[in-house]
Amino acid sequence: MTNLNIDNDVNNKVWIISDGRIINLDLSSITREEVTGPVTEYRISEIVRYLLNPAPIKLEEKVIGCKVHYKVPPSGKINRFMNKLTFKKEDPANNGNQYTEDILSTSKLDLPSFEDDELNFHMIRVNEQLKPFNPVQKKLSSLDRERVHEITATCEDIGRNRYQINLQGSINDKINFILKSLTKKAKITIKKAYLLNGLFDLRGYLFESFNTNNDYHLIRFSQNNQIKYCVLNRDYKFEYWVDDNAMINYLHLLEQSVQTDPKLKEALNLCIQGKAKPLKLFFSKQSEQSYSEKHLPMVYRKMLITHNIAPNEMEIITDTLNNNQSIVFFNYVPTTGPGQQKLFTNISVMHDLKALDSIKEHVPRVYSEIIKKTTDSDAGRLYLLDSMRGYQNV
Repeated sequence: MTNLNIDNDVNNKVWIISDGRIINLDLSSITREEVTGPVTEYRISEIVRYLLNPAPIKLEEKVIGCKVHYKVPPSGKINRFMNKLTFKKEDPANNGNQYTEDILSTSKLDLPSFEDDELNFHMIRVNEQLKPFNPVQKKLSSLDRERVHEITATCEDIGRNRYQINLQGSINDKINFILKSLTKKAKITIKKAYLLNGLFDLRGYLFESFNTNNDYHLIRFSQNNQIKYCVLNRDYKFEYWVDDNAMINYLHLLEQSVQTDPKLKEALNLCIQGKAKPLKLFFSKQSEQSYSEKHLPMVYRKMLITHNIAPNEMEIITDTLNNNQSIVFFNYVPTTGPGQQKLFTNISVMHDLKALDSIKEHVPRVYSEIIKKTTDSDAGRLYLLDSMRGYQNV
């Protein structure tokens, strides 16, 4: 049971979602179709309101270049036709009457961040004066724009992950935007916080504004034999529909992880305190690293010390550890202290108690010990199997 009577202690600031409760709520103003069965309400935090919101998000991202889609000249079309006749394989990147080219900057220069503002301003001016000599600038400036069918901006996040951004306007407008934005932070728009397949972008939420006392309402109901969710504001006024019901299970999993993994709670609180910038939140069903008798999570290593577990019993236990996992990845970059310019990833491995059904009779003392560590929610009866944190320089 999640307790939302949260005090002002920074270590108790973060919460995600409450347990559900049946309420008597008239949904006629929200949906005209008949609602069948009970209506369930979950209290959700400001963080969840952001995560579920289907609205576009404005961000600042570093533009490092572009992908140019060229029109194929008539001679190219003839060659393509001849290739088909002779059964030659074509480049899969080519699309119909187009071929592409990546134009990327190799510059590692970021905006200066010296304590002296005048020095920062001077360095910015120097960088601007050097722009015309940048190979990407020269290449883009000399493009035959009549041959360009489309152009997209290539962005790179702090973890060196690259992706394409569609631009508005004419080809000239797009090229001018890239020329102006190259190696600088540019304002971009992504469709929503939920990107795909368990991946959320957290950069659009201002964690420093998080108010632990603010809550909103997630409403669950059934209609035409389908479960639907919507979010209401504090006054029970409609805000938006939830696009993908799978997100709700992620939220319950995140809540259990936050409440049982001190490292994850600490990382989120660093963001709330303004000491770190959150980047991505990702949910997965299986860890890349398997557990074995030689590589056990801490919770079981401790039990090896306090319990007399025989080798055959240990084998039975390890066989269960790699099943029914739910994993939460949270990455962030500290903005102060020795962790600056390091991309940290916190990994919380949650384990479903039902995976341990096979050890109930064989190792009952271990099973009873694990039961004490479990918490219940709509995501299942889970316990923290493992918690890890690593980093890479950026």
